[in-house]
Amino acid sequence: MNIRQQALETLLRINYEGAYSNLETKKVLSTNDIKAEDGRLYLNIVYGCLQNRSYLDYIIKQQSSKPIKELHKEVSEILRIAIYQIYFLDKIPDYAIVNEAVNLTVEVQPQAKGFVNGVLRNIMRKIEKNGKDFKFENWDNEKEAQSIRYSLPLWIIYKYYETYGDQAAEEMIPLLNEKPPFTIRCNTLKTTMEELMEELQALGVEPVQGSLSPNAIHITNLGVFENSIEETPLYRNGHFAIQDQAALVTVDRLDPKPGDRVLDMCAAPGGKTTYISQLMENKGEIVGRDVSSNRLKLIAEATQRLGCTNIVLEAQDGCEFQKDDQEAFDKILLDAPCSGLGVIRRKPEIRYHITKKDRKELVKIQADLLENAVGCLKHEGQLLYSTCTVNRDENENQIKNILIRHPELKVVPDKKGNDFTQTSPLTDLSDGFFMCLLKKD
Repeated sequence: MNIRQQALETLLRINYEGAYSNLETKKVLSTNDIKAEDGRLYLNIVYGCLQNRSYLDYIIKQQSSKPIKELHKEVSEILRIAIYQIYFLDKIPDYAIVNEAVNLTVEVQPQAKGFVNGVLRNIMRKIEKNGKDFKFENWDNEKEAQSIRYSLPLWIIYKYYETYGDQAAEEMIPLLNEKPPFTIRCNTLKTTMEELMEELQALGVEPVQGSLSPNAIHITNLGVFENSIEETPLYRNGHFAIQDQAALVTVDRLDPKPGDRVLDMCAAPGGKTTYISQLMENKGEIVGRDVSSNRLKLIAEATQRLGCTNIVLEAQDGCEFQKDDQEAFDKILLDAPCSGLGVIRRKPEIRYHITKKDRKELVKIQADLLENAVGCLKHEGQLLYSTCTVNRDENENQIKNILIRHPELKVVPDKKGNDFTQTSPLTDLSDGFFMCLLKKD
């Protein structure tokens, strides 16, 4: 299989057909016989082109006689693939990259062969003259320079500065284009941290316990896990789940106890639902709901694999209140649908697809979900609101508004005394999550 051609087909599906990068790459790797080394190159090219698309287009614009928008979609993607390799990968000679790009163009858009060859040769000559470095000093506005270099729309750059402050945002923004850590959650229903760490070491990987959650493990040397983690006996037997530390912290903050009755309002795909079950030691009841019955099947599969026996799944829209739910739950997790700006490393296409209209619609949905969550919560009960975004309208402002509407709610500060907990790639390499714990008097 031609890995670059496969990467081209994947990028076309993501950029023009609305496919999700994580699902699309997983499907390709699981349904094709791809060597580990080729699989790494495939993932590198796909995610590298998505993460750096605006920067790659900026480079093309400087050397192309045609605007990028006027190029055939296959041609623009072939140029991005080639330029990404030239600028970001070291093992492949530039001349081989150009030849491969030209050959690929011949197969899909033969009339553009000379154009692709010319643009790439011009870029190589420019590199020979000026190097590959992006010169920030040539830009009057530092944030505009960051927007180009790291392929982030300017409004997202500003959101990160607003949320984390100047120094942290400046350090964090380059990290958004780096590969996120591979983190798993030890399933204490079936094993212990000590046993799992030993079993992982026996497989030849390097596990490191996370610092934000007691059940998190970072795998710093993937080894055999690179493309086949779900085929390993440890995974199939439910000894661990693949989950970022920030997602674990949300459940840790809710702190569900054995015997509680817990509602997970937006449960799919079930990582947090099954972690709640784990902390409850399968004692008590968890009602896991999602608007999509198909996505509930993912939770059902996970509960069986992980040995969770106290989860009841229901297909229900959390925006529609049910009378039987009135003050029926001790604890509620509302991991609300959001703009996803905190998980851009994992889903780089988010930066290009989310619109202002989308964000406004999400804010309305979040407010409705929060309102219903309050109605479902018992007196003295606790509600954990979380998102994986850095947009204040979806985070702090939602909390401020619900507190105004419901004075019976009080914020429960975290261990550092903060009303809001905000994780980031700078805090133990986690995703960017927001969370706030509320108690109902």
